[in-house]
Amino acid sequence: MADEINRSVKQVCVTGAAGYIGSWLVKNLLERGYTVSATLRDPGDETKSGPLLKLVGAEERLKLFKADLCLEGSFDSVVEGCHGVFHVASPMDFTKPNPDDFIVTAVNGVHNLMKACVRAESVKRVIFTSSIAASSPMNDKGEFTEICLDETCWSPINFLKSQTNKVAWYMIAKTLAEQEALKYGLNNNIEVVTILPSLVIGPWFTTAPAVSSAQTLLALIGGNNGYYEALKFSEFMLGSIPIVHIDDTCNAHIFLMEHTDAQNRYVCASESLSLKCLKDFLSKHYAQLRNSIKLDDDEDGAHHIYLPASSKKLLDMGFSYKYQLREAFDETIECVIKNGLLQF
Repeated sequence: MADEINRSVKQVCVTGAAGYIGSWLVKNLLERGYTVSATLRDPGDETKSGPLLKLVGAEERLKLFKADLCLEGSFDSVVEGCHGVFHVASPMDFTKPNPDDFIVTAVNGVHNLMKACVRAESVKRVIFTSSIAASSPMNDKGEFTEICLDETCWSPINFLKSQTNKVAWYMIAKTLAEQEALKYGLNNNIEVVTILPSLVIGPWFTTAPAVSSAQTLLALIGGNNGYYEALKFSEFMLGSIPIVHIDDTCNAHIFLMEHTDAQNRYVCASESLSLKCLKDFLSKHYAQLRNSIKLDDDEDGAHHIYLPASSKKLLDMGFSYKYQLREAFDETIECVIKNGLLQF
C-alpha cells in the first residue's frame, strides 16, 4: 500500500460537520490525531455543536466555523492552512418548491468551496462526498445499460428531470455537483477524489439522522411514506439498494485522503439488496419487527432486475469493510430504540 498523502500534515477541513456523515467523520479524524476545522450553518446552536465539542480530542484539535454553501468567501478562513478538505455538506431541504433552487445550491456550493481551496494554496486534495445516487446504470430512456453499478456509471440527468419523485432532485444535484468538483480540480491543479456512499446505516451521536438510518428503517416498518417511496425510487434507478455502515463510510473517506494513488471516483457499498430481500432480512433476524414490515404489491421492484453495486475499485486499493449487514442493522435498531423512535 502506498504511503499516506503526507504524514507530517494533520490539519483538515470538514464541511457539513453537523450532519450524519460529517459528524462521524470529525469523530474518526480526531481519534486518528488530526486537527480539524469543521463548518456548521450555525455553530451557536448547541444542539448541533454540543455533541461535536464533547468528542475526545475536540478541546485541543477541533475548531468550529460558520459557513454557508451559497455565500462565496464563506470557506476562506476555514480551509486556510489545511492540507486536505472533506466536502460533505450538501443541501437536503426537499421543501423547496423549485427543484432548480435545490440543484443550484449544491453546484454553487462546490464552486465556493473549490475557489476557497485555490486561494488557500495549502490544500492539496479534496475528498468530495457524492452519493451512489450519482451513478445510476440507467440511460436517458429509462433502460439499464450495465450489469452492475460502478464508477463508470453516471445518473441520467434528462430522464431524472422527467420524474416527479423528489429523490430525482437529489440525484441530479449530486451528479452535477460531483462532475463540477472533478472538473474544477482538473482545471485548477487540485486533486479531487470523489466517494459515492450508498444508503448509510448505523448509530449516531448527534441530532442528524433525520434523513438517514432512523427514517429509512422506520419507513421499512410502516413509518414515513415519503421515505418509503424514496427507497422504492432508489431501487428503481439503481437496480438495488446498496448499503454501508457509517463507520466504514468515514474510514473510506480518510483512506482516500491518505492514499497517494487515489484518483477520480470510488463507490462505497458493502452490501446490495433488493427491497424484497431487505424486508426478508429484517423479518428473519428481527422478530419484533415482523408484523410491522411494510408490504406492497410490487415486492420485486419496478424493473424486476437486480444490479449490485461494485466496490472493487476501492477494495483493490487495499480498503476493507469491517461491518456485515447484521451488525450494521443491530446497531441501527439499538440506536432507534434508545432514542425512543421505536417501541415494542
